[in-house]
Order: sequence, then structure tokens, then C-alpha cells
Amino acid sequence: MRNRYSIYYLALLLLIAAAGAFGAWKAYSVSRLLEEKRVDDNLRELAQIQAFRAQDLLSDAERVLEAFTAYFQSSEQVTESEFRRFSSVLLPGRNDVYAVHWAPKVLSSERKAHEAAMQARGLAPKGIFELALPSLSPVPALSRPQYFPITFTEPLEQNRRAVGLDAALRFSQPADGPIEMALQGRSYTTGAFPIVQDEKGPLAVAIFQPVHVYGTDSWTMQQLRGFLLLLLRPEILLTERLEPIGGQPYQVRLSDISGADPKQIYPRGNVAPAAGPEYSFPLALGSREWQVDIAFEEPVRVSHAPAAIAGLIILLTLVVMFALTRSLRQSSALLVANNKLSLLANRDPLTGLANRRSIEELAHEVLALETRGEGFSAVCVVDLDNFKKVNDSLGHQQGDILLMELADLFQQTLRSSDIAARIGGDEFVLLMPQLKSRNDVTGALQRLVNSIRAYAESHEQVSYVSASIGVALSGSDCRDFIVLQQRADRAMYEAKKAGKNRYLIWSPDLMS
Repeated sequence: MRNRYSIYYLALLLLIAAAGAFGAWKAYSVSRLLEEKRVDDNLRELAQIQAFRAQDLLSDAERVLEAFTAYFQSSEQVTESEFRRFSSVLLPGRNDVYAVHWAPKVLSSERKAHEAAMQARGLAPKGIFELALPSLSPVPALSRPQYFPITFTEPLEQNRRAVGLDAALRFSQPADGPIEMALQGRSYTTGAFPIVQDEKGPLAVAIFQPVHVYGTDSWTMQQLRGFLLLLLRPEILLTERLEPIGGQPYQVRLSDISGADPKQIYPRGNVAPAAGPEYSFPLALGSREWQVDIAFEEPVRVSHAPAAIAGLIILLTLVVMFALTRSLRQSSALLVANNKLSLLANRDPLTGLANRRSIEELAHEVLALETRGEGFSAVCVVDLDNFKKVNDSLGHQQGDILLMELADLFQQTLRSSDIAARIGGDEFVLLMPQLKSRNDVTGALQRLVNSIRAYAESHEQVSYVSASIGVALSGSDCRDFIVLQQRADRAMYEAKKAGKNRYLIWSPDLMS
């Protein structure tokens, strides 16, 4: 009997020893996974911060072009000295912005006089010229009805060779060149290319911003006054203007993913891959879609302390560990369940945007505050044109993907204070609070319409998709969200009747 109890006791000891060994191994494995995840999350956060900084720098470069455009649109004529003074304010310290050009429209009958004027300034000795590809050697421009030669440029000294170049011709394509885009009132962003001023230097990207005749809003060849070009070198932006990640050496790779085949912009050649983890993030410049890959040069190193801690505490805390593990799992499951319930109550499950209930609550708060201060709000109803064709021809899964990507486009295009919601199918509602003038609304909505159209045109399968937007503005006559939404919905239908791919603002005259 005694031997039998000894056997049971020994078996119990062996069982406890086995449980202790298993617990120690489990504690080591879990601790290591958590440590690896913590390190990975930290590196991902550092990489994402760099991507956000890079996008801010790209947006800042676009704002430079916007400032030049506003200056030209508000002036009937800008002289070379005025162009130089304006540039001296905006360009110093911007090594990534290689140049800002002004390329006016020059008719064939004006060519000789324009060439003489440039040569009188000691520039463009060969007159208006174009580039022979692929050598990039300058040759006199062939006879055409009109030219768009670079006439003003800053900084001048490093861009002398570009003066006289018909830049629009270099990027003219049958469907989507800068002139074709200008006639639609849209800017044009090129892919990366070597520049004639520094052929062996970093690749550059040009944004063509059309400028129409002073005092007009129509976009025809007759009203097209010329192009402002911003020449940006992404490599300089990434290597000189982007602050390094403290204590973490890393590599950056930038690719243009706008077309079917991604093209690497930086670096210009093969580089040995980094040993550490790599993270990818989207960037955008004008109508181009880019991807930045940030790879850390050192592999992730995880401390072995979790194993030592598990070995020391397993004999004393085995029971407590199992109890705490169970409690932790239950608490985590409850927290996840609560978060899911909260998300379902306030967010659209497909796009992650606000849902109908959420935007109605937010709108009532915003409109109630308007009576205490200045400004007004805009309620916009957005309906995708031809969306049913996507579901019918490509399937509902492709339709869902389109809705999710357009939801991301809303958040990129709108202000941070604006609220976007999906209220069903392909219909969205936008709330734009704290507006000061109608220009705040019209500018934002035109950018949104253009962005949606540009997105669709860059995706051949859904190139026929566009957006019709109805807008209702709050005021002393109405601060009721439901009424404003009904007005915006009516204006949206009027926009569809007027030809789609546009926005209309509700007014009594519009309804009559």
C-alpha cells in the first residue's frame, strides 16, 4: 500500500514537473512573440511617421505651385522681374524643387517675335526647341499652330538650358497629355524622367498647371494662357529634406505605381536589400500614385530575458499564471467584443466611414453650435455615376473594392475637420463645417470631383465611373440636417440631369 502511495506521489511530482516545464516553455514562447510584436509595431510606427513626413513634403511642394497659380490667375500679365521676386520668397531652401517654369502659349505667327525677345535676354540661342529622343539633344521646334516654350524660370542659372524648350510637347500623348488635361481644367503630373539641365542627376517629376486668360473660367485652347511647371526631384526630398529616424539606419525605395507596371524612381539602380523588416506606404503627388518602401538595415533582435524570467517564476507562480492568463483572455475577449459593438454602431462596416446614425448625431451638434458664432456648414450628397454597371459587369466584390478605395480618396481630399459617411449602396453624405465662404465649398468639391474622375480614369475597368454631388448650405433659414440633406439630395439629382460628373448647390432658383 505504501509503495502504491509512493508511486502515486511520484506520478504527481512527475506531473507537476511536466506541467512546470510546459508552463516555462509556453511562457517563453508567448513572451518572445509579444516582444517581437512590440519591436515590429515600434518599427512600423517609425516607418509610418517617415511616410507621413514625406507626404507632407510632397503636399508642401504642391502648395508652392498653387501659390504661383493664384498669383498668375490674379494678374493679367506677370513680368520676368515680378516672377523672380515672387520666386525669391517661395523657393529658397527648397532643393527638392529644382525649378518653377512659366511656359506661355505662343502662336505660330508670334514665334519669331517671342524668340527674339528671349534672345534679347541672353537666353534660348536656338529659339523654341524640342528634344530628340532618346539622346535629349535640342533641335529646332517643328512648325505647329502653337507652342508652349519655357520663357521664365527660377532659379535661372541652373535652368538656362531649359529656356525655349516646348515642354508640353515632350509629354504630349493622344489621350492624357498636359494640353488634353488643360482643356478639361485639370493639372497633369508626369512620370519620373531625366531633365535636360542635369541628365545624369536624380530623376524629376513635373506638374503642369494650366493658367487660363485673366478674368475667364472657361477651358478652351483660345482661353488657355499657358502652363506653370513645378519640377520636383523626389530623391532630394527623401535624402535631404526628410529627417532621419533617430538611431535606426534604414533604406528608402520610391516607386511610381500609377500604371500597370510599377517604375522605380529612387534609387536609380539595384541596391542590396536591407537585412531588417520592410514596410510599404502609399504616397500621392498630383494625379500620380506612388509607394514608398522603408526597410531597416538591422534585423530585429529580441532579448532572451523572457526565458530567464519564465524559468525563475514557474515553480512559485504556476497556478497564479494560469489564473491570470484565463482572466486576461476573458478581459481581452470582452474588450474586443465591446469595440466591435461600438464600431458596428457608429461605422460603416465596409468602408470604415461614419454611418447614417453617426453623421446625423454629429451634424446636429455642429449645426447647433453655428448659432453661437460665425460661419456655415455644407451638407453634400455624393452619388456615384454608373456604379451599377460595376456590379453588373465586374461583380459585387469589385464594387466593394471600388467603394473602399473611394472612401480612402474622400479622406485624403477633404479637410481633416470634414466628415464623410456612407448611408447606403453607392451614396455618401459629406458634412463640411466651419466654412467662411462659398469658395471654400466649391474649391473642395471641384477637387473631389476631379480626384474621383482621375482615380476612375487611372483604373481602366471602371473608367466610366464619376460622381454627381448635390450641396445644401446652412444658414439662418435652415439649420436642420434632415432638411439640408433633402435639399442636397434634390440638387444631386439635378446634377445628374445636367450631365453627371459635377456638383450643384441647392437654391430656390435651381429647384424652380
